[in-house]
Amino acid sequence: MNKYLNTHIKEVIKEFHALAPILKEYDINCATCNGNCLFKNIFEEHNLSMKEEMELKRKMASILN
Repeated sequence: MNKYLNTHIKEVIKEFHALAPILKEYDINCATCNGNCLFKNIFEEHNLSMKEEMELKRKMASILN
């Protein structure tokens, strides 16, 4: 997962389509957003609780690793 941190989130979603619905579960709409954020910005830009962040990271890791 770390190798994607400095990649634009849209590129990561394009390669791993299963990420979009997982992000949507946390009200993160990167797949439809017009922004240009990096993958690592997901956690900085969205106010997730520590529990939510850990759950999301676990789910994303299962797809990206």
